[in-house]
Amino acid sequence: MVDSACDEILNSVRLRKLLGIVLNIGNKLNMAGSEKRKANAFTLESLLKLNQAKAFDKKTTVLHYVVLVVRRNNELLVRFADDLPTVLKSDKIYWDQCLTDLDEVENQLENVRRLALYEYKLARARKENRTTAAPPSLNDDNMSLEEELTALRSSKIGVFTLGAIKQVSSLRDKVEMTQSKFKRVLEYFGESKKKIQPNELFEIFVTFCNNFKRANEEVVANEKKKVSFLFYCS
Repeated sequence: MVDSACDEILNSVRLRKLLGIVLNIGNKLNMAGSEKRKANAFTLESLLKLNQAKAFDKKTTVLHYVVLVVRRNNELLVRFADDLPTVLKSDKIYWDQCLTDLDEVENQLENVRRLALYEYKLARARKENRTTAAPPSLNDDNMSLEEELTALRSSKIGVFTLGAIKQVSSLRDKVEMTQSKFKRVLEYFGESKKKIQPNELFEIFVTFCNNFKRANEEVVANEKKKVSFLFYCS
């Protein structure tokens, strides 16, 4: 889900265009009556402040204005959240815990591997009538890779271990690819210097999507009121 969520953020054209509108509006507001230079970007956290800054009527927010601009110029952008279905479900996935769980699985699997090899050595010793000798060691450093494969393939627990090692190794590769992709997302938004977790980033977008949806509903309601008032007056 984290991997898919990163893809959705990177590939959404509507999100990119919407953020471009937010940047343009922010620049116009900041430069009004001043000699400030245009900003080339903004922090993602500032998206959550768009519904806080209000106009002189104490009701209209910057986010309301963003919605108005979007509806008048490119109404398809109103549904930008449709491009982010996985993002909206990934804010409760705690990446650090996922990594901790994977580390634990790898550690437990290593214990199972050693146990399977120990049982193989023990069975071989019994077969060779070496029961009076010292018990085999859990240390497998004296076994070659070929010997270890032969040993693991000789028992059900060993076969299970080989399959599990393959699956966990594949999962570890996916985790590293996802971490690399999330790093690209942070670089894409100029947030690479911040120590931000995937769920924290996704939570920003979830909140922004909800705020945008609410602002859009309020804008639509106000427009209907104006239409009704004009109709009544006519």
